Amino acid sequence: ARDNLNNPNNRTTSAEKKGRIFSLFSIVQFPNDACRSTSGTFTNGTCYTAQECSSKGGSSTGNCAAGFGVCCIFQVSATSSNIRENCTYITNPSYPSNYVPTSIPTTVTYTINKSQNDVCRIRLDYDQFVLDGPTATSTANVATSGQCATDRLTMTTTDRTNTPATGAAATYGQYPYICGTNTGYHSYLDLSCTSTDSATLSFVIGSTTSNQWNIKVTQYSCNDDYVSCQQGCFQYHTGITGTIQSYNFVGSQQLAGQNYKNCIRQEEGYCCIQYSVISYNIGGGGANAITICTIGGIGGANRCTGASLCSMDMIIIPGAGQTPTGNPGTTGENYERFCGLNLNALGFPAVNSPIISCECPFELDHITGIEALNGIGFTSLVPDPLMVAPLPSVPQGFQLSYSQIAGSC
Repeated sequence: ARDNLNNPNNRTTSAEKKGRIFSLFSIVQFPNDACRSTSGTFTNGTCYTAQECSSKGGSSTGNCAAGFGVCCIFQVSATSSNIRENCTYITNPSYPSNYVPTSIPTTVTYTINKSQNDVCRIRLDYDQFVLDGPTATSTANVATSGQCATDRLTMTTTDRTNTPATGAAATYGQYPYICGTNTGYHSYLDLSCTSTDSATLSFVIGSTTSNQWNIKVTQYSCNDDYVSCQQGCFQYHTGITGTIQSYNFVGSQQLAGQNYKNCIRQEEGYCCIQYSVISYNIGGGGANAITICTIGGIGGANRCTGASLCSMDMIIIPGAGQTPTGNPGTTGENYERFCGLNLNALGFPAVNSPIISCECPFELDHITGIEALNGIGFTSLVPDPLMVAPLPSVPQGFQLSYSQIAGSC
């Protein structure tokens, strides 16, 4: 055995050893999965080799893939930036400081391009989102109450180009605008199957204060289990239980110009869903004092439900009822539109009561007046003799918990 080891034909040269070691490491491969970064500002990154991260313009913040890779962070802030990497962070110029534009109003835009051809959903996580709030609700601002008139974020995609407008001739967009405080919220944008489809985020800034954002952009394949199978879900919630709230709920004022859908993924073995109130004040729901409902009745109305009374500001819950089979008793009425100060399947009495729906997919729409909360001509700020109790001056919006109900569908 000793002679065999000393045989020159069996010896391994130093050069050969280096070659073999190089070959060993050259075949190490790992998926470019999401990873947890060591950054205190940006939570997630993508696992790449150090060389790949550098060539793509990223920053290494921690290791991944058992040390063979680095957790690569991508971040943009300058206006007109183009995003091509999954899990990229969009921050305001001068972040984490407040953005102070040299002139106002000004617009800061970002274009999100597909990171791979089969991407069909973009998720925006608002890790920080603070803009000026909407126009205050007051007798002086009746026609524009709730509009994002000073600051706002608008969103478009290649095939959804209509943006909401503010002012006296306000319009809905294919995605709503957002303003105020929305840290911790999220939104989804739909992309077509075309590989060149893209999305654009536009921040319209009209003041030098409250201009901070840090948004994580995640792109999902149409085949991803986490992605909603239906289009049009501006918010998409998963889990047996959770919380849904209107945008700027923390800012304590509902936004005008909202027209979007919350979707809740139906979990396996669950057939119905129950919504319970944490906080609820949608507002009157109509365009004038006669059609604005209040709990207790107005002009003969004894409810805050249905299309005739909830015509402008509302939430819509398809298949809503007190029980899985609807509203029991003698009323024979089932409503899907809800407004007012309390959430109740019947619209009265003045008490919040859980609402159950067994209609799939689970959805909850939020719609508010195009020009203003409660529509142009909102007069509930002025006491009306027909009103049992005038509405509060500031509709806050809603915060609901949901819980899916198990059963055999």
